[in-house]
Amino acid sequence: MRDFRDAKAMARTLREALGAKAMNISNSEALELVAKLLGERDWNTLAAAIDASRRREEAWTRLEGVYAKNEPVMGSIVGRVRGGFTVDLGGASAFLPGTQVDIRPVRHFGPLMGREHPFAILKMDRPGGAIVVSRRAILERSA
Repeated sequence: MRDFRDAKAMARTLREALGAKAMNISNSEALELVAKLLGERDWNTLAAAIDASRRREEAWTRLEGVYAKNEPVMGSIVGRVRGGFTVDLGGASAFLPGTQVDIRPVRHFGPLMGREHPFAILKMDRPGGAIVVSRRAILERSA
């Protein structure tokens, strides 16, 4: 499913096919049926999932270009996970290992959370959906 227009075209086709068999349904009912067929709770959930998928693809494409050029990318540390942190890179999530946060070990992470920082992309695995970033690499370059 490329975008919501594909889902709407499916709903239109379903409505026409059912209309040919004398089973008339409204447009909204056809949209809800298509959402259920595609495994979503309702049409709004399907539309949001399609939009999120599109944004994620755009972010990955942008980040692959940045990774190929070996440029820093801006992101913010949004959460703590086992072994490190989760970083939001504007549509894609990345893993920041605890050893790559700063040049020296950091005991208090509060001031780093939620603020924009430059990161170097160390590794990208699109099929696996994994991005590993480092703040330390940027700090070492500038020092």
